Amino acid sequence: MSVTIKQIAELANVSRGTVDKALNDRPGVKEETKKRVLEIAKGLNYQPNFIGKALVQSKDPIKIGIILTPEYNPFIQEMLQGIKNAQAEYKIFGIDVCIKMPISLEPAEQISILNELEKDNVSGIAVFPIDDDRVRNKINRLVDNGIAVITFNSRLDGTNDFCFIGQDHKKGGRTVAGLMQKLLPQGGEVGIIISSYNLSCHKDRLQGFLDKIKDKKYPITVLDIQENQDRKDEAFKITLEYLNRNSNLKGIYITGGGVAGVGDALNILNKTNNIAIICHDLIPDTLMLLKNGTVDFALGQSPEFQGYQLVKILFDYLIKKQKPASDYIEVPITIATQDSL
Repeated sequence: MSVTIKQIAELANVSRGTVDKALNDRPGVKEETKKRVLEIAKGLNYQPNFIGKALVQSKDPIKIGIILTPEYNPFIQEMLQGIKNAQAEYKIFGIDVCIKMPISLEPAEQISILNELEKDNVSGIAVFPIDDDRVRNKINRLVDNGIAVITFNSRLDGTNDFCFIGQDHKKGGRTVAGLMQKLLPQGGEVGIIISSYNLSCHKDRLQGFLDKIKDKKYPITVLDIQENQDRKDEAFKITLEYLNRNSNLKGIYITGGGVAGVGDALNILNKTNNIAIICHDLIPDTLMLLKNGTVDFALGQSPEFQGYQLVKILFDYLIKKQKPASDYIEVPITIATQDSL
């Protein structure tokens, strides 16, 4: 049987208004009274009537904004599916989700979107943050103005977000280095394609890879590092340049999107089975390249799960007044091979 505010008020010998203030951490209640009310509510396993709140909030929904990266990255499309699943599930509770996808990975555009959401009076924002002081300062000003902010996928140190959800990307880079060594036990030259130096997740993957090679003294030489902004056509061009300039190229590590471009370049030069390839994200292009043997290993990070969690965490925080158990929700690293599919 569910417990009501009226029952808690009777047991605490206070008014229902006092109980409501205590449960929602509003002013006007003595600390001793508040403590007694909360202890009684906890002892009775009190759960708020969210359906009742939903009927009220559906007339004046709580707005949240979610800022992704450009839509041409298939990883974002899978994350978007998780967001839409949560959006449908939580719609009854008066949550209005506004999804923003920029056309670039430039700080100025992300700040412009943050400004737009602020003007739209959102209560919470989930953002895939660009590693830039201007973005960092803007996020902190939003928090100071009472907007709840969570970051995801790419950490941005120095922000006052209440939660981050994503992988330990340095761990991911170190994992790739270990796998590359297994593919190239005699060592060799490896080219790296990094998505963007504006995103800490890709810089961390790169740093983890380089650190592991150095720490373990692997006989692997990094030939070059070029940026592709998650674009397939840029990855295609960079791969062709690596192969044309270096006849001894043994492997390629791509930290983000665009792996289909790598596969196309290898196919044109009949190098499909001659170069060790490791990438991230189990998107359709990656799965196809794993199946035909072009990609040797792909690290996954559950984009649909991440997308769902963005809405859930903000719902819990804004409606249920509950913070997550930790300010860092770590997404496990998975490793896929041709055989594991």
